[in-house]
Amino acid sequence: MLKGGVPGNKVSLIIVPIVAAAGLTIPKSSTRAITSPSGTADSMEVLAPVSFTPDVLNSIVSEEKACIIWGGALETAPADNILIEIERPLHMDPVGLMIPSILTKKLSLGVKKLVLDIPVGEGTKFPTPDRGKQFAYLFKEIAANVGIEAECALTLAHQPIGHAIGPALEAKEALILLRDYSAGPNSLIEKSTDLAGILLEMSGKAQKGMGQNLAKDILKTGKAYEKMKKIIEAQGGNPEIKPEDIEVGPFIKEFFASKDGYIVEVNNSIINRIAKTAGCPSSKTSGVEIIKKQGAKIKEGELVFKIYSHSENKLKRQKKSIILQVVLSVLEE
Repeated sequence: MLKGGVPGNKVSLIIVPIVAAAGLTIPKSSTRAITSPSGTADSMEVLAPVSFTPDVLNSIVSEEKACIIWGGALETAPADNILIEIERPLHMDPVGLMIPSILTKKLSLGVKKLVLDIPVGEGTKFPTPDRGKQFAYLFKEIAANVGIEAECALTLAHQPIGHAIGPALEAKEALILLRDYSAGPNSLIEKSTDLAGILLEMSGKAQKGMGQNLAKDILKTGKAYEKMKKIIEAQGGNPEIKPEDIEVGPFIKEFFASKDGYIVEVNNSIINRIAKTAGCPSSKTSGVEIIKKQGAKIKEGELVFKIYSHSENKLKRQKKSIILQVVLSVLEE
């Protein structure tokens, strides 16, 4: 997955168990957060350890046909690890380094087929579909040259996926969906099953155009959740962990609608800034929960979003005027 600065993109926690439950091998190597409040490895680490030696990792993948791990611990792409450590404090993730960064890690794990999610829209690395398409063509060409069959899915990313932003909150939201399909959220269901469906079609597990249906069935029936429990256990976590067991920041700041209207904008870049100011990603319990997203009708006094932090001082640094001005615009009825 290519987060591209999009907050709340925890789809890998749903895709991996779906694909593995279908009988495919899917070793998911991820980075920690670079420009987003939580990387896949950060969120998975809430549920289970993510750092392993190659021998231990081979055992996990042999046993469960899947893993969700931090690639940096393997030292399979040492130059990439050095560059990421330079990029992170600068809040940079240059497009020119993204392709070799992704492919070196996948090659080291023996990946032969790959689906790359490319978020496009304001606040992402690719603000227009044309920019996203150009990157997709280049990525597929380079991937083919190194022996990886790649498909790229351009997805609209004008606001966060789901409602939760931050390692613990994202892990909690993913676990809620895995346990109960009806709990949603719909944006997470659709994006996760769409991308999982492409992999199922590429592998021959589903006919063309039927992959998402199969992915949804695996999710609905609880097969994905049962597989996720086995992955968590294989990686040294508690397979019986429940969403309510996941600790979130004890210091909470709530924001309520000042008038009736609609949410007309949720700004990704400002959501990122708020979550990081609250303590993400170093504090796994910090983050943001967006209760009302773009298009939602609201009434005066309704809860719109919440900020969680491990530190009361960090929470006090939030600038309410900036948050309300840029993040959530309300169109009066």
